[in-house]
Amino acid sequence: MKKKMLSILMAAAMLGGTMAMPVMASETDYALEDATFDNVELKLYANLSEASLAYYEEKIQEFNDSGKGITVELTNITTEADYIDRLSTDFASGDIPNVFMEYGGARCLDYMEAGALLNLEPYLDADPDWYNSIQESAWEPAKFDSYGYEGLYCIPYSNYQIVLFYNKDILEENGVEVPTTWDELMAACETLKSNGVQPFVVGEKDNYRFGHLHTILSLKTYGSDIAEQLGTREVSYDSEEMLAIYEMIKEMVDKGYLGDNLLSTDANQENSYFTEGKCAFQYQGSWGASNIENSGSELYTNQTIGVTRFPAVNEEYAMVDMGGGNDAYFVSQLNCTEEEIAASVVLLKYITSKEFVEGLQEVNPNTMSIITDYESDNYILNEIMAIMNETETMKSDLQNYDSQAHMINTVRAALQGLAMGNTPEQVGEEIITTMSQYE
Repeated sequence: MKKKMLSILMAAAMLGGTMAMPVMASETDYALEDATFDNVELKLYANLSEASLAYYEEKIQEFNDSGKGITVELTNITTEADYIDRLSTDFASGDIPNVFMEYGGARCLDYMEAGALLNLEPYLDADPDWYNSIQESAWEPAKFDSYGYEGLYCIPYSNYQIVLFYNKDILEENGVEVPTTWDELMAACETLKSNGVQPFVVGEKDNYRFGHLHTILSLKTYGSDIAEQLGTREVSYDSEEMLAIYEMIKEMVDKGYLGDNLLSTDANQENSYFTEGKCAFQYQGSWGASNIENSGSELYTNQTIGVTRFPAVNEEYAMVDMGGGNDAYFVSQLNCTEEEIAASVVLLKYITSKEFVEGLQEVNPNTMSIITDYESDNYILNEIMAIMNETETMKSDLQNYDSQAHMINTVRAALQGLAMGNTPEQVGEEIITTMSQYE
C-alpha cells in the first residue's frame, strides 16, 4: 500500500494548481540565451556543507541582483536524512521546490512516476556546450531508461569515491602498514585495539554510514553486478551473500573496531574524532578531503593524514569501488508555468556553470561532474583524484539501482540494528518484512 503513496499525494497536489508543461516553439527557446523574466520567484533546495552554503548564499544574491527578473529563495538542510524527509514531505503537500538537489536513480522514481521531473534533454541539445561541460561518465543519475523513461532528467553535480583515510603517525607508532586487503585491515584493527588505539569511530546516528559500508563491502566482495542482482531480486537481502556482508559489519561492531555509542554519534562528530587524531582510520567519500582541510586540523597542515583505495575483499574486484555521480540538480514541473520552468532552467545553468563551480571548489575543494580548470592545493584531494583515475568501475548506493524508492531507507534502517546487537539474520528478515509492506 505504501508503494505508490508519494505518487498519489503528488498527483493530488497537482489538482490544486495548474500543471503547465513547457511548450517551446524553437531551439532558441530551449537555449534560453539572454532570457529575462517578469518577477519570477523560485525555490532552490540543497543539502550543502557549511563551507558551500556561504558561497551559495553570496552567489544566489548576485543572481537575484543580475536583472534577469528572477528571485531565488535558497533552502539548505545540512543533514541528509532531514533533507530527504523535507523534500518528500513538501512534494507530497504541494509546496514544491523548482530546483532541487538529489541523487537520482530509485530515490527519485516516485517523482518521475508522478510526472514531477522536467526532461532536460531538449535544453541540453539546444546548448551543446552545456552538455559537454559535464563529464561523460557522470550522466548515469540523469537516466531512467531502465524504468521506461527516455531523456535526461538532472544535471550531475559532484562525483565521489569512497576511500580509506588513515593517520600516518598512528599507523607508524603501532607498526601497522597501510592495508590493501580486508584481511590486512582487520589485522590492523586488532593490533590497534590491543594497543589501546581506536581503529574507527563511526557516526551511525546518520544511518548512511553503515549504508555506505554495506555497499562498498558488497562491491568489493561480489563485483558491480551485485547492484542489479539485488535490484531484480536475483539476490535477496536475506541471502547467504548478504548475510555474509552483515556479518562483516557485525564483527567490527562486536570487536569495538567502529567505536562505542554508534547510534548517538553523528557523522560530524565522526569527522571531528578523526581530524583530532582520536582514531586511526575513516572510510569516507572523496568530499572528506575538504572536510579535513576546513577542520583546521594540524594533521592536515603537517600532512599526517593519508588516503588509499578502500581495501579489497575479493582481489578480482579490487578496482571496483563505491562512487560515481553524487549530488545532482533536478527541475520540478509540477504546478509550474512555462515561464517558471524556463526560469528554473536558467537558474540551473547558472549553478552548474564552469565559473560557478570553480568558485565553489576554491572554498570547498571537491571532485565534481562539471569539467573545470581548478587545480587543488589540497594534497589529499590530489591523491584521491589519482586513485579515481585508476578505478575501473564505480557504483553508488546499491539501492539506487532498485525499482522501489523506499529501499535505501529500508536497508539503512535495518543495518542500524547491527549497532543494537541484532544478528545478520534479523537484519535480513527486517528488510524482507518491510519490503512486503510495499507490495
